[in-house]
Amino acid sequence: MRYNAYFVRLENPQDVFQGNVQLDGQSLPASFRRLDADLFMAHFKSQAEFTFRQRLELKNARGAFTVLLPVLSQYNQRKLRRMSEALAGIEGREFGQIVPALLAVDNFLDLEGLLHFFSLERSQAVEALTALELERRLKVINLNYLFVTSWENYVASLAAMENVLRQAYEGRERTVKFARLEKAVGAPQESIFFRYLLRKCCPEFPCRILPQALVFSQLPLSAEEKARIAEIEKALRTNKLPLFTFENVQKNTPFTLKQINDALWTMLNEGTFLQLDERHFIFGDEYAKIINRLKKFARNQGDVLTFDDLRGLTGYSRKYLIVLFEYWDRQNVTCRIGNRRKILLGT
Repeated sequence: MRYNAYFVRLENPQDVFQGNVQLDGQSLPASFRRLDADLFMAHFKSQAEFTFRQRLELKNARGAFTVLLPVLSQYNQRKLRRMSEALAGIEGREFGQIVPALLAVDNFLDLEGLLHFFSLERSQAVEALTALELERRLKVINLNYLFVTSWENYVASLAAMENVLRQAYEGRERTVKFARLEKAVGAPQESIFFRYLLRKCCPEFPCRILPQALVFSQLPLSAEEKARIAEIEKALRTNKLPLFTFENVQKNTPFTLKQINDALWTMLNEGTFLQLDERHFIFGDEYAKIINRLKKFARNQGDVLTFDDLRGLTGYSRKYLIVLFEYWDRQNVTCRIGNRRKILLGT
């Protein structure tokens, strides 16, 4: 990959001068500016392609210089001082030692374009970066582009995004705009890094990702909702309705249809009970007891089950036995053979 400017090592008494670089019989005009001691920045009138530690001659016997690194971004004076520190003794280092030093100057590096500069195969670069990530010295954001960030920047940015999302979630905000997250992490929402952080954070929260915002699909329960759920569960258990319908809840509680529906879906998502079909639900602990009895039945009395057998295991009426059998048939717990069921569940 070609670059307009390079950091080079050069012995020259002048702080700023013009020169011509000899390369493959061609003369490349360049301007040189001292950064520190023998460290210069060389700007070329047209893009040039060099390699790490390449030794190049200046025309008219004005000396020679060693190529250290392409100039990868705009640098202010503070960053230039830090880059001077990073480049100290760089000629004696390997790729895996150089990258962390550069990440002390810039938070992000796109290393794809530097493979040729460092004379590296992609597999070699991936191996080195993976080792550095295991040591928590950097974070690989995208292996296709070899896009990396410092481990410290990754941890801080992830924590910042998680903090905003958690505050919004616990504050029962339905929508979080990306502009708000962008400001918190200091990365554009179109960037690879922003999207990477978003993917890492989203599993923590029930949400959907839209083009410009994140929408929570389920918010934490209010004190009122928690009390309502507890009252519904108490009413069902008090009235001995471990297998029940929406109508059972409606009959035994004072809540509206929407309140009951919201509570039941929350309880279903939390695993308090299972849904057997469109109308019928069963408490999870009750269902676990029945399955254990079914396994015991299969061990002691064989793998064929009748309605009377299941009534003896559950105490349910025929209406509920039919619901349970049909659910088991769909789940491959049983297989219907006439009016009986063959138990497929392992003992």
